[in-house]
Amino acid sequence: MFYKHKFILIAFLFFTKITLAQDCINFDVRFIDCLNRWVILPQNQNEDLPFTYGYVFLNEESQIVFQTEGTFEVGEECNFYPIKAEKTVRIKINPSNILISMVTDDKFLELDISEMPDFAKNIKAQKETAKTYFDLGFLYNEWGESDKALNALNQAAQLNPKMVDLDREMAFAYNSLKRYEEALEILQQLREKYPKDAYIYRELIFALVKSGKLKEATYNLKHSLAVCNEKKYNGENCLNVLYMAFVTKDTKIFSQWIKKAKYWNKGNSKALDLIKNMEKEMEEEDF
Repeated sequence: MFYKHKFILIAFLFFTKITLAQDCINFDVRFIDCLNRWVILPQNQNEDLPFTYGYVFLNEESQIVFQTEGTFEVGEECNFYPIKAEKTVRIKINPSNILISMVTDDKFLELDISEMPDFAKNIKAQKETAKTYFDLGFLYNEWGESDKALNALNQAAQLNPKMVDLDREMAFAYNSLKRYEEALEILQQLREKYPKDAYIYRELIFALVKSGKLKEATYNLKHSLAVCNEKKYNGENCLNVLYMAFVTKDTKIFSQWIKKAKYWNKGNSKALDLIKNMEKEMEEEDF
């Protein structure tokens, strides 16, 4: 009987600790939202482990890096009790949807940290150039934050409007934000400048399809298959055109491109399943 009570007590303390941590720490932001901020990493709630905290910053190559500072326990009244790490570790962070928590200003004293660590001040003090803004815009696009990407790219354009690849990165941002006409304005100029660039055709065909300009998208798809040496976007381009033909019930374009869509998506089971379902539905409607 004693052991049973002891187990209940331990379990109560354990779950109380978890609940307390949940009340004190909200994991509701991504790394891309925490540049130049102290953050807390989530822990597996099934393990009685302390939380890891550290600083998020951009390194010289404009990559997101998390540097560990230490760990901490959560006490009563949401007090943090930190243990400084003997050795810091830097981890490059790739785009993901992992949710972390920002350290609020009122916890700086408890964790014995300042708003910005000394190592980050030197990085922050670097001169802001067109390249730094471009790299930041590229990074935001990678993380799906194209509204922020566009702001950074516009700042880069003010400093160097002729910067290499600036226009195509802006076109990508416009496409991501569903601002297709603005994307097309850039992409049509890029197509004339780089008539064999497969990536430009990919973005152009996508914008044309989303704008409802199916015939123009079909023309560019046919042209891209003929002139582009890079083939990795062919399956995606064919599928986009085929899907829009399916949605608009354009049986002529659908029948013209279904074989190409199957050919260029061979090995892509999801795409082939989608094509098969579209083909079946189109056949049933014709019948």
